[in-house]
Amino acid sequence: MRRLAATAAMVLAGLCAGPGIAAAHVTAGAPDAAPGGYSVVTLRVPTESETAGTVQLEVGLPLDHPLAVVRTATTPGWNVSTRRTTLPAPIDNGHGATVTSSVTFTAQPGSAVRPGEFGEFRLLLGPLPDVRELALPAIQTYSDGTVVSWIERSTDGTPPDKPAPVVRLSAESGHSGHQAPGATAAASAQSPVAGQNSDSGGWVDWIALVAALGALALAAAPFVRGARSR
Repeated sequence: MRRLAATAAMVLAGLCAGPGIAAAHVTAGAPDAAPGGYSVVTLRVPTESETAGTVQLEVGLPLDHPLAVVRTATTPGWNVSTRRTTLPAPIDNGHGATVTSSVTFTAQPGSAVRPGEFGEFRLLLGPLPDVRELALPAIQTYSDGTVVSWIERSTDGTPPDKPAPVVRLSAESGHSGHQAPGATAAASAQSPVAGQNSDSGGWVDWIALVAALGALALAAAPFVRGARSR
């Protein structure tokens, strides 16, 4: 019985630890995102290091589905810079063939995301392309020089170790949500930027449950045999 209890405790601890690990990923969320619409995307960036803070986040924007509008919300204590890229063919964004291809947030002194904390960075993007998912690969830099690349995409259904943040788009048209920025919004400063792909989350949970039940059965077998021998 003691072995059974110990095994059950270990299995439960492993299952409980799973969500904590997944929650440590850099994620992107936009509940109202839909093709053709404009949406505010929130990037959530946890600091996984126990000794260093997050001091920089670089977010890549898709060039295969270029975005005409990329703007950042003010993030207190952080500076923002953008990189622009010339496309082979222009799009209707008021700037011809030049689009924002990445946005970099850099912490001012004393504004790093400290261990045990997370930061949020917001982007207004649109018009969103007609796709199911929009990947926003991100590079996270720590104060000790460590760099973590959240850029991986699964090709076989297996959850990647460092998944790229992904925005899921609904099948409905996004024109009923955020409207295209008008003259007032156009006068604002234009700058680009910003869960987690959970398609595989369900079957991963089932695998963990089956493994847990199997471990409990193996641990209980000696006890059951002992009871029958009496």
